[in-house]
Amino acid sequence: MGTYTRLGSYLLASELTSDPFGGVHRAVALAGGNFDRHVLVRTFSEELFQAGMNTRLPEAGRVVPLLGGARVYGLGYRLEGGKTPHVAWDYVPGRSLAQLIEKAKLEQIPFGVDHALTVIQGVAQAIVQMQAKGVSHGVLSPHSVWVSFEGAVQVMDAPYAPLMASLLAKAPAAQRKLAPYLQGAANDGLQQDLFALGAVLYELLTFEPLPVGGDLQGALDRATLKAAQEDAPIPAEIRAFLGRLLLGRQPFPTVEAFNAELERVLYDGEYSPTTFNMAFFMHTLFREENDRDAAAMKAEQGDNYLAYTAAGETLRSGANRAEHIDGHAEVQQKNRTLLIGGSIGAVVILGLGYLLFGRTPKLDPAIQQQLAELRQLKVQMEQQKADLDARAKAETERTTQLQKQLSETKSVEERAKLQKQLEEAQARKLEVERQQKLAEQRLAEQKAAEQKLAEQKKLPESPSVPVLPPPESPKPQPMQETQRPAAAQVPTPQQTAPQSVASAVTNDQAARVTTQVAPAFPLRAVQMRWETNLDHTVRLKVFVGEQGQPLKVSVVEGVAGAYGFDEAAIEAANKSAFAPATRDGKPVRGWTPEIIYRFPRRR
Repeated sequence: MGTYTRLGSYLLASELTSDPFGGVHRAVALAGGNFDRHVLVRTFSEELFQAGMNTRLPEAGRVVPLLGGARVYGLGYRLEGGKTPHVAWDYVPGRSLAQLIEKAKLEQIPFGVDHALTVIQGVAQAIVQMQAKGVSHGVLSPHSVWVSFEGAVQVMDAPYAPLMASLLAKAPAAQRKLAPYLQGAANDGLQQDLFALGAVLYELLTFEPLPVGGDLQGALDRATLKAAQEDAPIPAEIRAFLGRLLLGRQPFPTVEAFNAELERVLYDGEYSPTTFNMAFFMHTLFREENDRDAAAMKAEQGDNYLAYTAAGETLRSGANRAEHIDGHAEVQQKNRTLLIGGSIGAVVILGLGYLLFGRTPKLDPAIQQQLAELRQLKVQMEQQKADLDARAKAETERTTQLQKQLSETKSVEERAKLQKQLEEAQARKLEVERQQKLAEQRLAEQKAAEQKLAEQKKLPESPSVPVLPPPESPKPQPMQETQRPAAAQVPTPQQTAPQSVASAVTNDQAARVTTQVAPAFPLRAVQMRWETNLDHTVRLKVFVGEQGQPLKVSVVEGVAGAYGFDEAAIEAANKSAFAPATRDGKPVRGWTPEIIYRFPRRR
């Protein structure tokens, strides 16, 4: 049994990071005496307690509704006060941006400009939305940012950041650590947040914090791409953007003006900021931590939490009860004897029942159905894995062909064109390889879940239990064909915005789906049996490159909770084929209209 520390409604299992404000922990929430789910819990430092955090945390509760449940801030925020105030939200596997920077520096792993812009894009989105609601962050830093192992970015301290900013004057130690990011205009919330964003971008490119109280213009002029392990200066367009953020010259008058300039920097240059490349980087950087977390979480899901329930507390008395609730493992010998005796009694009763009522267990129809669904999902996942293997082979052949053509051509123009195609092909190849690894991992998890269920319920591994026939692999359908009905058992995507007549007349078109792939129902939701009797919908848009390749998927409206619906929709979108946007008849980068992925209930 693991060792946990009780904190309000949660059991702290492991501290994932510490920072100037305290720490972020992986924690367990219980349903009765059983594991319910994992959450992230923010604890606060003693310095902040002394500054008045314990009495003012409820103020953060007024900010949470303003954030509107957007994924970029994290989901399911819950604030608990008392002697030890803390904040909890839905668990997302990952690490803080401060940890990412520190480890990449330590292990000398290059962090490219595209990676930096991917992070900044997510952080900027959060700041823009906060400012639109009339809320300033005030203490933005790499400690504020959580980067998931799948490459997504969250500003995890948004609900309580304004409160932190108001307490900072009474927390000198935290203030010193955050000094590089707090040099913006103190009387202007927007400019203060934009300065902090610029300081974070500067650090992502140089792996050095912005100098405090020094010559910022000189620092910017001397800055080089150390994070990418290059001696080259920061690209001119990014340096100009940083100048407006950090130097107070030509400041952005509104959040809309800032957002427009950010979009221009992100997509009009030579960069391709995508969460997929970021996910590959995170898996490279934190492979061991990810594996360690996954193993620990699996053990925690099957742990015995009797000692942390009301029934378990009755077996203890006085000091021992308090000690165990606080996370200590020492329990009186008398209590151990009672627990062991009760366990032996339960075994005897179960044994007698087995002898009296026969050795053939009755098969629960619900269990049979669940096992059949798991086997059906395995067939789907095996088919997806086979498709990915075929795509990987095709991308490898394409890369080899382009490399051969590049070595043979002598035209400068043709070489530049082939080089660009080669880089795109290599990026697609890396993405397919990442999807292959994820598919292998999910398939292994699914097989383990099926085997565990069969062993626990003493069901045969062979298909002697009635098994639903495997579904036919969904064939790609052109967008102009009729959509599947919403009641279909396999969820289907649906594009909501038709091409306008005006765009057809001007020959300007938005990017569009040409071949769509239907998402698989999330295995995580099936295994946890979470609202599978309800319909779910994910709305997203895809940013498509000039060659029709998906560069970025933005979830407009997702499904709350870490049950895999958003991820399934994103994965399906990335497997789909697209036609690029056109401007004056020429292909350009651009967003698709909103696409809806529907996940019908599973009866």
